[in-house]
Amino acid sequence: MGFSDNFVWGAATSAYQIEGGVKGAGKGMHIWDVYTKESGKVYGGHTGETACDHYHRFREDVRIMKEIGLKAYRFSIDWTRVLPEGTGRVNEEGIRFYSDLIDALIENNIEPYITLYHWELPYELYKKGGWMNRDIAEWFGEYAGLVAERFSDRVTHFFTLNEPQCFVGLGFLTGVHAPGLKCPVRDTFEMAHNALRAHGRAVQMLRQHAKQPLTIGYAPTSGIIYPASDRPEDIEAARKKYFSMPEDDSNWTWNVAWWSDPVLLGKYPEEGLKKYEKYLPKITEKDMRLISEPIDVYGQNIYNGRAFRMGADGNPEEVGRVPGAVKLRSTGR
Repeated sequence: MGFSDNFVWGAATSAYQIEGGVKGAGKGMHIWDVYTKESGKVYGGHTGETACDHYHRFREDVRIMKEIGLKAYRFSIDWTRVLPEGTGRVNEEGIRFYSDLIDALIENNIEPYITLYHWELPYELYKKGGWMNRDIAEWFGEYAGLVAERFSDRVTHFFTLNEPQCFVGLGFLTGVHAPGLKCPVRDTFEMAHNALRAHGRAVQMLRQHAKQPLTIGYAPTSGIIYPASDRPEDIEAARKKYFSMPEDDSNWTWNVAWWSDPVLLGKYPEEGLKKYEKYLPKITEKDMRLISEPIDVYGQNIYNGRAFRMGADGNPEEVGRVPGAVKLRSTGR
């Protein structure tokens, strides 16, 4: 069985992982800029101030992409590179960098895909409450509108949020990513709801300011649960486990349904509404209409496959890997 003719071979990056170009480029500070320098939690005191120096070497990087046969490249825009304070003043030097990158990709027959948010929350907005502030939907919408105005004449593929499970869960619940906070569970549900509202507002603003028809998507994440066999009961066990809520509230963000049902179905999963009732913010019908703005593409970042079968008690049970099985080691960000 081969790949379909319309399968897109590509690669993806996030801005802070590769760009560098932090100083002297008009860029504002985001939470990772602060966290890597001041938290004391990053190995070796490493920062992204240089990274792969993509900011200065993007033409060379694009040539390498072409040499290895990439047909598409998904990159994220650093919100603070184009809007240093998150709203208001535009940094034209940052706009020019992304514009030049897009031109270089097109010249080399590589389709550009833009991700609006791969975790670089402007520090100025963080100080105003960040994802806890309902206004972030409008802040993110303003940013999305700017990106559409400046780049949608050449770019038709956009993703709004990348892996909200991570930037809410790892950033504000377990505290292992920027900004390194361990917030009350209740606060993280507020953040999650506002993040989804921001997604919906970005979809609206991308379409409103588009120079041509766009393909707009959303890219959450998950570990994958797969059936241990082709037996119907094992397939049902995997389905049940994959779309259920985690048993541990302290790690609630790592699930599929809470982050995808509102976008695709216009409602939160009933299991979650019951299980998490005491943590939930006020959720209005207007919010749900915004969150479920129609999208064209649903992208699922997947990691860490685990096999499940139906247990004798009628509940899913994990099937351990055989000794010597290949293990995937995650490097975090």
